[in-house]
Amino acid sequence: MKLIKKTKRRLLLASPVAAALTATMFWALAQPAPQPLASLFPAGALLYLEAKDLGALLADWNGSAEKRDWLSSANYEAFSRSTLFLKLGDAQSQFATAAGVPPDYALLSSIAGSNSAAAMYDIGKLEFLYIARIASARAMSTSLWMTRGTYQTRHAGNSDYFIKEDKTLHRVAAFAYTGDSLLLATKEDLIAGALQLMARDTVPSVASEPWFTDSVQAAGAGPIPNSQGDVRLVYNMARLAGAYQFRSHWVQANVPELRQFSSGVADLERTRGEIRERRVLLRATPVEIDGSNESATGQLLAAIPDDAGLYRAWLHPAAGQAEQFIEENLFPPSIATAAPRSKSAPMVAETAEAGNEIDLESRIDQRPITDNRDAMKPLRDRLAAAKIDAMLDISSTSVDRDQVFVRPHFVIALLAGAPWDADAIRADLGSAAEGVWSNSATATWRTGANGVRELEGLGKLAMAADGKWLVIGDSAEMVNTVFARRNRAAVAGASYAAGWRHARELPNFERMTKLIDFPQMPVTASAEPIPGGEPPFFSGNIASLGRTLKRIDAATIVVHDTGAMLRESVVYRLNP
Repeated sequence: MKLIKKTKRRLLLASPVAAALTATMFWALAQPAPQPLASLFPAGALLYLEAKDLGALLADWNGSAEKRDWLSSANYEAFSRSTLFLKLGDAQSQFATAAGVPPDYALLSSIAGSNSAAAMYDIGKLEFLYIARIASARAMSTSLWMTRGTYQTRHAGNSDYFIKEDKTLHRVAAFAYTGDSLLLATKEDLIAGALQLMARDTVPSVASEPWFTDSVQAAGAGPIPNSQGDVRLVYNMARLAGAYQFRSHWVQANVPELRQFSSGVADLERTRGEIRERRVLLRATPVEIDGSNESATGQLLAAIPDDAGLYRAWLHPAAGQAEQFIEENLFPPSIATAAPRSKSAPMVAETAEAGNEIDLESRIDQRPITDNRDAMKPLRDRLAAAKIDAMLDISSTSVDRDQVFVRPHFVIALLAGAPWDADAIRADLGSAAEGVWSNSATATWRTGANGVRELEGLGKLAMAADGKWLVIGDSAEMVNTVFARRNRAAVAGASYAAGWRHARELPNFERMTKLIDFPQMPVTASAEPIPGGEPPFFSGNIASLGRTLKRIDAATIVVHDTGAMLRESVVYRLNP
C-alpha cells in the first residue's frame, strides 16, 4: 500500500514537469524555421556574399600576420595612392557624415554576426544591404543603435527602421533590428524590402532570381549554414560585366572573356593546412566541346618535375596556341613578336650620309643577322595541321653558379593524336633559329642524354620526341626530366590545370627584379618605396605582396568544362 502511495506521489510530481516539457516541445515545433538569409534580400542584386561566421573571420584577419605585413608593404603604399582607394575613402567619409558614426573597424566588428550576408546592388553608388544574426544585447550596445535618436523612424513589414539622409552628399544610412537580425543599408528601398520579406510578404527576393537559383543548384550542397564551408559568393556576371566600375577596376582585366558566363558561385572552406575554393561558372549559351575524355592532360600532368615553379596544362588547345608559346618563351622577341602597329604618321628624319661614323659597327664581310618575321611559319603550319590533344607549359627559375643572375627556363610538352615527325620538327626549329642565333645557313643538332637533341648556336634549344610525345625547351636538363617521365601512369585529367609554387619562386623573383631595377643594390636588400615616391612595380610592389602571402607554399587550380558550365577547384597549400 505504501508503495502505491509513493508511486502516485511521484507521478503527481512528474506530471507538471512532463507537461511543461511537452508544451515546450510543441511550441518549438510550431515556430517557423529561420528564413535563409538569401531569401531576405530584395531582388536586383549584382552579387551576394554570405559567411557562416563573419565575426570569427574578421577576428582571424585582424590578428593575422598577413594583415600586419600588408599594411606595412609597398603594395599597400601603392594601393593607398590609387584612384580606387581615394574614391573608397571619400565614400567612407560621406557615409560617416550621413550615418553619424564612422564606418571603421570598431563598427564593423560590433555588427559582424555569426551567420551574416551582404548584397551589392549598385557599385558606383555603393548601394548595399547587410544582414547579420546578432543577439539583442549585443545589437543594442552598438554605436549605430545608440544614435537612433538622431534618425527618423519609419515602418515596413512588421518592424520599425531608422533612416537618415544627407541630401547634399546624396548618402543614406538606414538600419533596423528585428528578431535576431540586424539590418544595415545605404538605400531605403532595400531595408524596407528586407523587412517585408521578413514579414513573409510576397516580394521578389534574391533567392528567387534565376541567376542565383541556377548557380546555387549547379554548385550543389552549399557551405551555408550547416556544412563545413566558411564563405559563399554568388554573382550575376551578366550585370557585373555591364557595370563601368567593374570593367574599370577588375584586377584580372578579362571582362571580355567573362561575358560568355551568365552567373557563378564560389564556396570557400578553410581546413588544417589548406584553403579550398570551389567555383561554378554558368555559360549564357552552352557550347559543344570535346572534353569528355580528359586523360590526355592527365598524362602530361604526371610528367611535371617536382621542382617546377609554374605549370599550365590545356586539353585540346586552340590552333596556334602552341606555336605562340614556343615563339614567346623560346625565341627572341625580334621574331616572336611583330612590331606594334602605329596609328600615327611616321616622323620625317634626316638620314646619315654614307660613310658616317655611325656605320662603323656594320659588317660588310658577313651575312647580316636577319629579323625574319616569317621564320616561324613552317613550324606554325605544322603545329596547326597537327591534332594536339593536350599541351603542358612549365617554367622555373634558377640562380647561376656565381649566385648573381637568375635565369628562367621554359619547357613545352605536346601530346598529339598521331606520332610526331621529329626530323621535320627539328628542321622547322632550326629554320626559325637560323639568322637569329647564328649566321650558319644550316642548323646543327647534337645528341645528348636519353635522346634529347640540342641545337648548337648562341641560343639554347633542346627537343625530344617519341611517338605522340614532343618536348621542346631552352634547358636540356628540364627537357630530359619531362621526357623521362612520359611513361608514368596518368593522373586525373582536366580541361585546364595549373600550379604555382610560391615559396620556391618568390626568392628568385625578388632577386631577379632587384637586379633589373637596382643593378647596384645588394640582392639581399629590400626594395622599399622611396620616401614620397612610387615603389618599383615588380621588385617593390609585387614582391612585397608576395612576402605578405609567404604562408602560402603553393596554389593549384583544376578546371572541368562540360560546355554548359565550368567547375573549378582551387587549393592554397599553407606552410606549417
